[in-house]
Amino acid sequence: MLLLGTLLGLGACTDGGTPAASDPYAGGVSYPWTDQTPTPADPYASGISYPWTGPSAASLQPTGLSGDNSLSDLSWTPGSAANAWGPIELNRSNGEKNAGDGRTLTIGGQSFPKGLGMHANGEVSYATGGSCSTFTATVGIDDEVGDRGSVVFEVWDGTTTRLYATPILRGSDPPFNLTVPLTRPDGSAVRDLRLVVRDAGDGISYDHADWANPTLSCSATPPSGDVFVSDLDWNTPSNGWGPIEQDLSNGEKGLADGRTLTIGGQSFPKGLGMHANGSVTYLLGGRCSTFTASVGVDDEVGDRGSVVFQVFGDGTKLYDSGVRRGTDGPQALNVNVSGVQQLKLVVTDAGDSISYDHADWANAKLSCSSDTNTLTYTPIADQPYVVAEAMGQVVRGKLYTFGGFDSLKSGFTPTDRAYVYDPDANTWTPIARMPNRGATHAGMTTDGTDIFYAGGYVADANWTGQVFGSKEVWRYNVASNTYTRLPDLPVARAAGGLEYLNGKLHYFGGTNLSRQDVGDHFVLDLAGGATSWTTAAPLPNPRNHLGAAVLGGKIYAVGGARGQDQNSVQQTAVHAYDPATNTWTAVASLPRGLSHNADTTFVLGGRIIVAGGEVAYNVSTRDVTAYNPATNTWTPLTPLPIGREASVADALGNGFLYTGGNQPGWVKSGWRAMPQAASSQP
Repeated sequence: MLLLGTLLGLGACTDGGTPAASDPYAGGVSYPWTDQTPTPADPYASGISYPWTGPSAASLQPTGLSGDNSLSDLSWTPGSAANAWGPIELNRSNGEKNAGDGRTLTIGGQSFPKGLGMHANGEVSYATGGSCSTFTATVGIDDEVGDRGSVVFEVWDGTTTRLYATPILRGSDPPFNLTVPLTRPDGSAVRDLRLVVRDAGDGISYDHADWANPTLSCSATPPSGDVFVSDLDWNTPSNGWGPIEQDLSNGEKGLADGRTLTIGGQSFPKGLGMHANGSVTYLLGGRCSTFTASVGVDDEVGDRGSVVFQVFGDGTKLYDSGVRRGTDGPQALNVNVSGVQQLKLVVTDAGDSISYDHADWANAKLSCSSDTNTLTYTPIADQPYVVAEAMGQVVRGKLYTFGGFDSLKSGFTPTDRAYVYDPDANTWTPIARMPNRGATHAGMTTDGTDIFYAGGYVADANWTGQVFGSKEVWRYNVASNTYTRLPDLPVARAAGGLEYLNGKLHYFGGTNLSRQDVGDHFVLDLAGGATSWTTAAPLPNPRNHLGAAVLGGKIYAVGGARGQDQNSVQQTAVHAYDPATNTWTAVASLPRGLSHNADTTFVLGGRIIVAGGEVAYNVSTRDVTAYNPATNTWTPLTPLPIGREASVADALGNGFLYTGGNQPGWVKSGWRAMPQAASSQP
């Protein structure tokens, strides 16, 4: 534990004296606390338990429910928590040195119902299972210490990599919002989320630090082909002895402290290490046919322990192992899971307490349909007005659309109207109008919590035409339905790409005010609090009306056009930008030239999807294609019901939404696309 030695080394007071009782937080007084406990000679005996529950991924149901998890509702990794002023508090401020003595979490006069009350120096870790994409929180010094105290909040990938650090926050500061992507540079997911609070180098006096509304946003990718369950996103995991381990035995109460899975002397490279009583659910979406595994008590407890393994499909028991003991070898199972939406794996004790009940699901594997290329399209509610060249993003299970050309006016005039589509209710609802003069042809992206847009065509002063570029950059705050102005682009731009990666906004390509193609690449460090944009490697083959997406730690620029209108030439070029080397690299080209796919290019199931677009001036296409970076190839998917361009589309669950655009003629209709194997879901 990085901070534990520091914590335990703190004395009861510093500065040579004891602070006055009327000011208990002064003088560097510390009451070190940790949830580590001495390990008994036989840690597995006497029914000792370290219960744990982990985060849940979003549902695979067509409703696209949000997989948002408050950390204060989850179990932290046993033995990972430490604090300098009594215990860490759940849904309370740190308060005094005793458990449960905190107050309502309050930062800068704003109260929060959920969160963690901590004190520098402190830390706590959560096992995410690799299914969570984003961590968000509002942080700051709690009002219980007035305008005093100074801390730094840090978010870590285990003990190896710091993902984010706030500037020094003081008691006089307002709440500070943070959003941290949980994807490593190689595209893999963070599995050990570690939150750290440090003093600001001036001692720990008054350093009562709140993680308010700390939230993990998680989503499940539908299984495809033959896949080990330890490689899948899980839902509602629970365990009797610390976190469930992936491809390790349960081990001790910490994360990743297990050994090679071994049953009766036979070792297995893949599987789940669990402990009674525990369970974990996987969302199959009706796409799998069989579940196989070898089960038994792990050899790490010798010949002791006794458990029962059970498999449930949509609440119905499909398998029961009977009692399996430490003296037994592995028992093979093969369970029919055809049509099952939710697979639940359960480990129970055998009625004789949980001592030594280390239970392995070795080589646990699903055989599933690998056809994600055949889509079924179902109509969704029309937008309130016909619209083309709008922008949009899905955030937490809902589609937000902004601007576009105003169908209530003649000519080409941007609108400031904005809407949210709720797939549960199949309804469109107006949201706050865009500030200033609306927009179309703006770059748009999301960090998973809020939506950002930059540049674009804006309405002229009389709202009767358009200006071919803007410097303005805005954040739409989804939770508050408000807009916040961000630092302007260095120059006016439109029809370029905007993507969010590792706390930074990247704007690239597009056109200038004269509608000439440019390859400029500008970067705004949001996480670092930058007040201006910097430059990065320019986009090769400068082009406009291009698609863009982030996958595997890289930014992809997809297609686009050279020139405008009748003189436009649609491009097949696709480039990948690596921020680690500040270079663009050409990858496999599109099957044919394509533009006007700016808001219909998105990531789904580990592939970049491009739906519709323009293949020649005012000629729309039905084509839907998928790029797989692992094979550097494009694969055709089921085409759209009718050709569309300049539409809005984004991933939702294991399918996508598609709405509006030009076919030609502006339209307001749309569809929900679902893989054929999952289209029968309720």
